[in-house]
Amino acid sequence: MTSAHTASADKLDSIQLLRAIAATAVVVYHIPLFREGAWGVDIFFVISGFIMALVTERSTRHFFAKRVIRVVPLYWLGTFGVFGVALLLPDLLDNTTADVAGLLKSLLFIPYLKGDSVQPLLFLGWTLNFEMFFYAVFALAMAISHRHRLLIASGLLLGLVLLGALVRFESVVLAFYTNEILLEFVLGMGCYAFYRHTAAWRTAGIARQTRTALIVMGVACIVCLPFSGLLHPWLGRSGSWGIPAALAFLALVHGLAGRQLPPRVVLIGDASFSLYLFHPYVMKVFNKVFHVFDAPGPLAFVMAPLTIGLCLLVAVGIYRFVEQPMTDWLRSKLLTPRSHAIGAPLPGR
Repeated sequence: MTSAHTASADKLDSIQLLRAIAATAVVVYHIPLFREGAWGVDIFFVISGFIMALVTERSTRHFFAKRVIRVVPLYWLGTFGVFGVALLLPDLLDNTTADVAGLLKSLLFIPYLKGDSVQPLLFLGWTLNFEMFFYAVFALAMAISHRHRLLIASGLLLGLVLLGALVRFESVVLAFYTNEILLEFVLGMGCYAFYRHTAAWRTAGIARQTRTALIVMGVACIVCLPFSGLLHPWLGRSGSWGIPAALAFLALVHGLAGRQLPPRVVLIGDASFSLYLFHPYVMKVFNKVFHVFDAPGPLAFVMAPLTIGLCLLVAVGIYRFVEQPMTDWLRSKLLTPRSHAIGAPLPGR
């Protein structure tokens, strides 16, 4: 068995664990009491770079279509939902208006300013702008050379970041797509290159003491993320959060290689996209009903875990009854030839 096949055959429950941690961190960040956990986005970007490298190792069939099916339908559904609420019940939203131009730009992943920051109609859609851009760059790299796709994609992204560092763009789109956060996708692809070369070691079996050390290292990197943000002025976001996120990723993916994690942990990882997109609105409704976060106090700290639990519950519901059925239906209709099935999806679809 080749190292590529071995790499993709590994159990990757560890990635679902990391997704669960990343999404939950972002949920915590949006609780006014804490404002800590924005680094969850950086873990997601590292994971994305790794997964794109992994799922294209054996086949590039329907690459971009699979990415669109995975991201766009739920994002568009949420975007139209927010637009509808802004149109019919504007009092439920603080600063979001039913702006048709904003709707079109949000749906087409075109960055635009709302106040001082890029913010589509669906609050956290700005990260999906980066994701879709990365998919386009990666698809271009594969069109040039599948064998060297990681080097080409990394070179393109590094070039864009360098351009952004040298030129101060007035254009929102150009400034956005030359942001140094793109380096985190490069870190993710680098993680895959390393992971692929450790396939024989992982297949042979990792000693228990080594596994424990790797897991402790991974947890330590995650614990350090809230503090490494202090290095932003010197290292930038990709240096202060992206590098620790990549180290945590490598440590945990190797330390948990071949290990099956509890189903509930994996389920939260599966539902992480729904959790990420919709938790701000669950929180908003919760606070409008109970007003627990209007001012800090004992009640707010008591209700914070309940709020997180509610966000998780709603996200799992959206995943089970909306995201998963919709994604599976679209894949069956758009990706499976009528004459024969194309086989099971690779990990991290």
